[in-house]
Amino acid sequence: MFEFNIGDKVVYPNQGVGVIDLIEEKEFKGKKEKYYKIHLINNTMKLSLPLSRVKSANMRHISDSKTLDSKLNNIKYYVKEVDKLAKTNYKERNEIYSTKVKSGTLEDLLEIISNLTELKTIHDLNSMEKTILRNTKRILIDEIAQSKKISLDEAGYLLDIFMNS
Repeated sequence: MFEFNIGDKVVYPNQGVGVIDLIEEKEFKGKKEKYYKIHLINNTMKLSLPLSRVKSANMRHISDSKTLDSKLNNIKYYVKEVDKLAKTNYKERNEIYSTKVKSGTLEDLLEIISNLTELKTIHDLNSMEKTILRNTKRILIDEIAQSKKISLDEAGYLLDIFMNS
């Protein structure tokens, strides 16, 4: 079972990086259950996640700085068969990206960013792909900033350096 505590910084797939503010017991449909209360960083959204749904929601702790450095240094490794991907229709690509975004793993975020950035050099991205790229980069930049305790601008710059190296 996943163990999170008040004050932990977490990545909540599709939403971004947040902090657990509270663990409280609430009654819902006659059943008492514990919930994580999470506020998203760089966003006004607050989430309430039942502990029983943590695994299926794919929430995870933010990566430590050393792990991020290692993964970012190897970001080109995450480009997967872009030529083949470019030949699939946009609905199939969007389904692949959607599944990866929902997984929330650092590796899947890096793969999405790498693939869409590379795909952009082959042909224009459709509006859904542009949105997925923008949102995935935002989540990763938030994670880099929180992990390394740097500004969002510095984190974005750092990601750009790794992407262009």
